Amino acid sequence: MTAPYASDPRHSRAAAKPSPCARARRDWLGASAYCCAIFATISTASLAQNPAPVAEWPGAEIAEGVAFQGDGSVTLEASSDTGLPVITFWRPVLHDEGSRYPVAGRMDCRIAASQGPFNDEDFDPARRHKAVAEQRKEQGFIDGERLASGTDTVKKLDVIGRRNAPRSYYVLSYIMVRHGDRLIDIRRNCTFVFGSGASKPDVLPYVNRYTKLTFAFAEQDS
Repeated sequence: MTAPYASDPRHSRAAAKPSPCARARRDWLGASAYCCAIFATISTASLAQNPAPVAEWPGAEIAEGVAFQGDGSVTLEASSDTGLPVITFWRPVLHDEGSRYPVAGRMDCRIAASQGPFNDEDFDPARRHKAVAEQRKEQGFIDGERLASGTDTVKKLDVIGRRNAPRSYYVLSYIMVRHGDRLIDIRRNCTFVFGSGASKPDVLPYVNRYTKLTFAFAEQDS
């Protein structure tokens, strides 16, 4: 059977082709819609990473005069070993959040504190880490950068590294506070797991952006 209008040049394949202008307009509109969708997705993801005002963050006291806050889920429990308060914190994060293809991930932290009489020998975060570094290495923790800071009343050491099995990154923070004759020893251990597209993520900024320690008796927060 002959197809309808097959012999009519007005309905030939050549006549049915859209003009170059029409094709260009159609392609431009399609590309514009695609780009708008991509930009909207990135904008939404980026906005979701902006922390809420600190006053709105949940938190809890982990030692007398010391409070933890986090922009995420905060849970307070008691340590099965010591009975002291332990805070668990988690939230979603994005690696390369400003790029076209950000990689989703998760941030999990445990924060605990102990206290005792002050002495100069114990007021040394690097010494505390050295005491456990070899054991942690045997457990697969690979320390990388170490950042130390502090004053006469507050000292901090951030140990940044990774673990291959399971593949993850971490920031282990030792924060020591002198308050009169009392020494408060705080551990903040944050672990990050990302999708396979994340290559060497810079994880310390997430800790500084989404967690906060406040000392009621000291000038410096952390």
